[in-house]
This record gives sequence, C-alpha cells and structure tokens, in this order.
Amino acid sequence: MSKDVVYRCVHCGEDTSFGSGRFVNRIPADDGYSCAECMAIECDRCDEPIPLDEDITPYDVYPEADGVGFSDGNYRVHYECLTKDEKSHYKKLEDLR
Repeated sequence: MSKDVVYRCVHCGEDTSFGSGRFVNRIPADDGYSCAECMAIECDRCDEPIPLDEDITPYDVYPEADGVGFSDGNYRVHYECLTKDEKSHYKKLEDLR
C-alpha cells in the first residue's frame, strides 16, 4: 500500500510529511513547505551549500563588524572556510557564550 504524500517541498518535490525524515526541519513557504536542503545557502568562499542555520557571518566572528563583510569581501561562509585568525576570534566568542 503506498502512502499519499500531502506535504511536498515546493522547490524539489520531496516529501516533508511526518515520517519522511524531513518533517522536523521543514520550513513554511507561501504554498506549503520547503525542505532544509532547499533552503541551504551557498558559501561565499567555496560555493558549497551551507546547512540551514550553520552559516557564519562577520558579525559572528567580529561583533563590531561594519556590515561590509570579511576582509576578503565575503559575507556568509562555512566554519571550515574561516581563516585561522577568524576561527580564533570565533572560538573565543563561542567560549564566552
């Protein structure tokens, strides 16, 4: 017996209903839901998708940042794509939280 999929991702069509493995991280969209994979954004340094809520901005590393971006002009990056200095600053702030 096949189950009818009621809640498909409005972008990729994957099932986001309970039991699908995408239910918990689905995001409400205008016409239904989006899966977390479709809501991932590209890293400005490596162009790979950053999982939902895992992007790091200059404000996360340097709270006094002026909004322009990192020194190389990038804005949203993976933790792995941070420079050694950026990782050091980020870790210090994480330890304070």
